[in-house]
Amino acid sequence: MEDNHGYNGVSSMPIEHKPSEIELERRGAADTGKEIIEYSDEITEKPARSNEEQPSGPEEDSESDSDEEETPPLLKYTRLNKLPTNFFNRDSISACLFQEEFFAFGTHSGLLHLTLPDFTPIQTLKLHRSSILSIHSDNIYFATGSIDGTVAIGLLEDPSNITSFDFRRPIQAVVLSEDYATHKTFVSGGMAGEVILSQRNWLGNRVDTTLVKGEGPIMGIFTIGDIILWMNDAGITFCSIHSKTQLLNVKFPNDGSDEVRPALYKPHVHFPESDRILVGWGRHIWMFKVSLKSSIDYGKNLGSILSSAASSLRAIPDKKVELEHYFQLRLQIAGVASFKDDQILCLGFDIESKENSNIPELQVIDAVSGLDVYSDEVISKNYKNLSLNDYHLGKHINQTLPEYFLISAKDSIRIQVFSLNDHYNWYLTKGNYLKAWEIGKYAVSPDERLTTGFKYVYQLLDDEQWECAVSFITSLIASNAKEGQQMDRLLEESRKVFMIFIDNGKVDSLTECIPTEPRLDKSIYDAILNYYLEERKLEKFMNCIHKWPLNVYSFQGLQDRLEEKIEKHDTFENIYRDAIIHMYLIQKLYVKAVPHMIKRKDIRVLDILLTHNLASQITLSILDLVLLPYDDSIKSLNKLSITDAQKIFQKPINLLVSNRHSFQTSKVVDTLSNPKELGLILFLYLSRLSVIDPDLTAKYENDLIGLYAEFQKGQLLEFLKRRSNYDLEKAIEFCSNRHGFHNELIYLWGKIGENKKALSLIIDELNDPNLAIEFVKNWGDADLWVFMVSYSMDKPKFIKALLDSPDQFGKTYLEVIRAMPPDLHVSGLKSTVVRISRDNALTLQVSRNVFKIIDDETREYGLEYLKYMTMGKVFHVEEKNRWKS
Repeated sequence: MEDNHGYNGVSSMPIEHKPSEIELERRGAADTGKEIIEYSDEITEKPARSNEEQPSGPEEDSESDSDEEETPPLLKYTRLNKLPTNFFNRDSISACLFQEEFFAFGTHSGLLHLTLPDFTPIQTLKLHRSSILSIHSDNIYFATGSIDGTVAIGLLEDPSNITSFDFRRPIQAVVLSEDYATHKTFVSGGMAGEVILSQRNWLGNRVDTTLVKGEGPIMGIFTIGDIILWMNDAGITFCSIHSKTQLLNVKFPNDGSDEVRPALYKPHVHFPESDRILVGWGRHIWMFKVSLKSSIDYGKNLGSILSSAASSLRAIPDKKVELEHYFQLRLQIAGVASFKDDQILCLGFDIESKENSNIPELQVIDAVSGLDVYSDEVISKNYKNLSLNDYHLGKHINQTLPEYFLISAKDSIRIQVFSLNDHYNWYLTKGNYLKAWEIGKYAVSPDERLTTGFKYVYQLLDDEQWECAVSFITSLIASNAKEGQQMDRLLEESRKVFMIFIDNGKVDSLTECIPTEPRLDKSIYDAILNYYLEERKLEKFMNCIHKWPLNVYSFQGLQDRLEEKIEKHDTFENIYRDAIIHMYLIQKLYVKAVPHMIKRKDIRVLDILLTHNLASQITLSILDLVLLPYDDSIKSLNKLSITDAQKIFQKPINLLVSNRHSFQTSKVVDTLSNPKELGLILFLYLSRLSVIDPDLTAKYENDLIGLYAEFQKGQLLEFLKRRSNYDLEKAIEFCSNRHGFHNELIYLWGKIGENKKALSLIIDELNDPNLAIEFVKNWGDADLWVFMVSYSMDKPKFIKALLDSPDQFGKTYLEVIRAMPPDLHVSGLKSTVVRISRDNALTLQVSRNVFKIIDDETREYGLEYLKYMTMGKVFHVEEKNRWKS
């Protein structure tokens, strides 16, 4: 149970209704204008109050109102102007019933109006002499109770067939049994303070049984399933019809004053679910939970509450009623109904308001916490002369949406929850086009939503929020392009907006977000590029042409303009060239792009010339072409390493080599031969060309010897071995006159048969015994070997190497040892001689063993052979002769 006796206020939610937000049902053009004026004059609203923010002064209020964003109302109101003509004219409404298939309205003169849910009249009946205070129906029969003390019961299908019952005391409530058609049972109560069960006996006479009395006037009687509940001075009492026992009694809160007597207020009951009961009485709200046993069908007849001899023994209740929530409101309640999201809608008077206390107020509270969620004051016709009991609140489910009705003595108003379309229209009216555009996705057509979106764009432009405007419009274009909707109109409207940007000099804001897909009108892109070009904002100009495809702007005209500006050779010439190079390359107009690229020393031109075979079409000098990737002076070429030079000049060298038939070798060599600093490039060119096409470099091989010697000495020997068109004598002379070319000389001496000179060079200059030995072995000349041995006898290093090398000729060791000078000291000679002796002894032993094996095997085979040679052979002569005979 929750007890909220305190007043927590009402949440802040400013409300303002305008004629565009009020749906008026019209009978004609003339009536329509009249109704709008009447509605605007009589139904007004006050700003909603908040239970969290209490005003502390005028300044704080104004600041709070300006800072807080206005939100749409929760409810909308429509005055019903199609009611039957006899409504409200001579009589006022005193009781209402809202069923799924029909509505019933009782009047103070005893009339009952039956209508369809759209208020189409069914029939009007005169049932009582004075006010109807209660209406009930089981969907087959209806019953009314009146202050004149009578109860009238009729059939919905034949309303003219009415049965009346006189109780001689004012009737406040009447309820029919669920199976009234069978048992003719109903319960009524009123100012007599009795709950009376009425039945017809077998003779057709009415038999009354008093169920409760002596506890004050009966203010209301209701049933749910097999449970009956009534309200009197004892509070709210629940009884089980089946077990004839009381299930629960909740006292009416009383502080001892006469102002809170239960009989002063009419209770209002609503059934939000099959097992929930909502009771509003006075300024109190109760929420009850009922345990229903739908599998038990007996006991729902009100007549079964009368005890028999057997049933009187059953004292254990088969139902359970629990109080879930209780709240005390600031309203005197005139009606309650369930609302959305576990909320309760209450109609009543604000007893804490000293001003306008007769203005009815609608309040939405949370069904769990009891906190105020929303409140509206709704002014009805003649409200100053009406009291609390003159108002009624009803709920009806219209197809899938609930609608509520506020009925007063002289007025009727339909209450509906603000729909998405209502929110859309409300935000439009308030000028909040962004919110309207967001909601419009689910409320209106794409075309109308697009109109709203551009209203928001123009609103941003008026506020000079340029970045927000262009960001929104580009997102608008992107989303619509994805959905494929309204593109023609969207692009045209976007063009108008973007031209406003350009006219106001807000091009920078525009270019950050302007889309290229889908493509806008070319005039937009052209205007932006022209603006940047004329304003000399060339960095942004370059960003645009690099970011945008050519087909979005008039690129041909722009190219002509750039060519004209380049001819002026002003400060920005290079930027103009870069722009036109970019555009030509995209179009693959390489012939036009190459001259500009060469001027800009754009190394990409080498790839273009190489890939597209355009070298023959350019008039650029060979030297300029070669030096294209090099930014320093020619004199600095000597500072480059061969590795760096190869990286820098790789592309121009490849271009010259690949186009060797266009660039004559002789012309290239002549160009790169002077000045001498170009020798490095000449070497790179000839060395590369000699690999690709050796015939073209045959006559330059003598020059290559010098170039290799200068720039890549380590590869000279390989070049000499690989090529044969150079002059050997000049090569020998070149290597002989320079220090450090011994290997090359050795190769060259050997190539012309001067092996001894070569060997002497190895021994004398290189002092490399291993190389000398290898040189002699490669030639396989025994005389050369003898020469090497004799030439090396005064060199201990060579003697040691000869003794350590394998004896290829079988007498090397002997010759060396014999020829050694007696007084020559050879380091490690002893160990070498010991090793040689050990190797010889081992070789001798191996030879002997091998000889022994061979001798033994030879002896064995020889004896066997001798044996077979000395063997005789037997001949049978007689048998042979016998065959002859």
